[in-house]
Amino acid sequence: MKIFLIPVDFSDVSYTAAQYAVDMAAHLRAQKVIFYHSYAHRPPDGYDEYQQSTRRHLEKMILKLRIPATLSSERFVLLADDMPVRTGVEIIVEQHAVSMIVMGIAGLSDIENTLIGRNTMAVAESGAAPLLIVPRNHLFRPVNKVVYATDLKNVEYVTPAASIIRLASQLEAETHVVHVDPATQGQTPEKILGKQEVLKMLEPLHPVFEVVSEPTDKAEGIFDYVKKHHIDLILMASRNYGFFQRLFHSSVSKKLLNIADVPVVLLKNKPVA
Repeated sequence: MKIFLIPVDFSDVSYTAAQYAVDMAAHLRAQKVIFYHSYAHRPPDGYDEYQQSTRRHLEKMILKLRIPATLSSERFVLLADDMPVRTGVEIIVEQHAVSMIVMGIAGLSDIENTLIGRNTMAVAESGAAPLLIVPRNHLFRPVNKVVYATDLKNVEYVTPAASIIRLASQLEAETHVVHVDPATQGQTPEKILGKQEVLKMLEPLHPVFEVVSEPTDKAEGIFDYVKKHHIDLILMASRNYGFFQRLFHSSVSKKLLNIADVPVVLLKNKPVA
């Protein structure tokens, strides 16, 4: 992961995400860290004033962050414009070949009711690049274990295998694959085939596969697995708007984002740079 993009709105949540991002960037020896703010909601007049003010706020934000000694400030790029966040992010991803977008979220209420939550949803919908969602007050620690959560449906077409392999390899992380299925415990013909396919696709990582049969709530099942196995990062597939709607508007995903205290990465079907 060479290029990190951190969209910020200067809230406490975005500060948490920014700190996590610079710590991860230093850990992975990233080449560039981009801080981006959209002032699309500014009043109709005063463009120049907002542009200058935003630049000052970005500079002050960086001064408040704990910058690891291995991450030179020369690698920082400060960007701001008056485009909607999603549009601005998509352009930056294209122009700078962004490897990872890092944003914050506080929980279920934050997803629906705050600006940073709505912006995170918009970027997730875009799928422009892998999106790492950092929970409120979460501090970075080296990622030793990741888990890919799958429903074992349409595995061949849905699984972002190249992205998972690239990310887990760069992190040098042990990879787990978890399927929560209290009803059939993964023993239907379709799911047995799905297990075989996902393990074949992720074979270079030698993943650990496990079916969780309890509890009946799927989000809690994933969360319990994360706690039990000391998982540092949850990986999920992001494919299109339909998936986005199911992810953020389904009870499973809302509960997962609301209770998980480890970051979640939404991966697209394109290798992480």
